[in-house]
Amino acid sequence: MRWWHALRQAYPNRSAITVAVAALVVSGVVGVVMVGVAGATLHATATEEFCTSCHEMATGPAAEFKDSVHDKSRTGVRPDCADCHIPKPLVPMLVRKIEASREVWGHFTGYIDTKEKFEKARYEMAAREWQRLLANDSQECRNCHKVTAVDFSKQSENAQARHAKAKAEKMTCIECHFSVAHSEPDGPGPKEIKAGIK
Repeated sequence: MRWWHALRQAYPNRSAITVAVAALVVSGVVGVVMVGVAGATLHATATEEFCTSCHEMATGPAAEFKDSVHDKSRTGVRPDCADCHIPKPLVPMLVRKIEASREVWGHFTGYIDTKEKFEKARYEMAAREWQRLLANDSQECRNCHKVTAVDFSKQSENAQARHAKAKAEKMTCIECHFSVAHSEPDGPGPKEIKAGIK
């Protein structure tokens, strides 16, 4: 308890010690509450219900997803928005949440608040997402699709050849599978973005 003795010598007035200890306790409690609120907020804003709560998302990307192989699969495995669009590690997740606030801001300021405006901005938003996936080697795809577990002999000859070529050329999933869950926007795709063609 040397720290207590040192504290009492630094502050001979007991009320000052009481105030300092109380301030530390209150700060600790506030810190714990803030971490809890932040965690709950991160969780709540990573749900499909939150992602599709605005009209332009519900009638655009969410509706397209319902027609994709990812929505209804023979195995019953179904990702939600966060599985593909929010990284799992904390720092990349926080960065992505900050980036995603741009879309929320666009909704509230009227930039993408209708299907027509959303379509006009679709390529810009898709290109940002493709760039993110190019930079992290399609990590969100790989969270579910384990390349080491793929039995390529069960694929068509065409798929086997394409996957072999992709491996040889050090390509990543998003370079070919960029419209697997949503409509393809007009403009250069991930391969062209990777090559610097815009």
